[in-house]
Amino acid sequence: MLVMSGCTLLHSADEEVAAVGQRSLMRSALNEVTVGLSGADSVVKAENYVEQWVRREVKLQEAERVLEAERGEIERLVEEYRTSLLANRLEQRYLVGKLDTLITDSMVKEYYQTHRREFVLDRTILKGRIVRLPDNYRQSVKLLNLMGSKSVDKQQDFLDLCRKNNFELHTFEAWVDFGEFLSYLPVRRDKNYDYILSGDEIRQMADADSKYFIEIFEVLKKGECAPLDRVEDMVRRILYNRRRGEIVSSYNDSLYNAALTEGVVRIVK
Repeated sequence: MLVMSGCTLLHSADEEVAAVGQRSLMRSALNEVTVGLSGADSVVKAENYVEQWVRREVKLQEAERVLEAERGEIERLVEEYRTSLLANRLEQRYLVGKLDTLITDSMVKEYYQTHRREFVLDRTILKGRIVRLPDNYRQSVKLLNLMGSKSVDKQQDFLDLCRKNNFELHTFEAWVDFGEFLSYLPVRRDKNYDYILSGDEIRQMADADSKYFIEIFEVLKKGECAPLDRVEDMVRRILYNRRRGEIVSSYNDSLYNAALTEGVVRIVK
């Protein structure tokens, strides 16, 4: 094994700077790595590159020795990867400017309505809110009544009271997993809390020094259809990929038919 010296010398246009077995690293390749650098930076960059190249070659040649019996399978996999890579690159180049990335809300809604049974929840989700207050808060009954009121004014009074007393309020207006919702409550892992999902009344919990008022707005349980706002991004990806597939399929057909017409293809029966 020959490793390059860090000294500044005059070199020929191309010469060997390192070797592992019968494979060599030439100075022309090293010069491409250090282009634009000078002095100590160039030397450090070159030495690091040489070491990395040597380490890679040592491992590669050991792999070739140990896996000699699998060479045919490895070459087949490499050829499959090469074919796939070239085909994908060709498709990407063809798609430039041809794939309409605009997926409208109406397209999303239409697809969702047609395929909604395919979007099934794998867990319970909900919308709701939790307020935590001191156990000795004297106006807890008033706060509870305000929280459960349908009046807009009383709801504002509820929010003002929470803000005034610096109560911890968590409001989930977007869908949240039931497990995450429970993480804001003093719950035990060995107990089931599904009971708080049923009914319209505000539930209560407590720990050593606090009370928790729990209000559930909406619930969708595991196995039910997921709401659109929960799967909208997924639907958009589906529509995008479907459009992409249609364009690529049409392009592949055009290539095949053109090759047949031009006599490039010969099929022996």
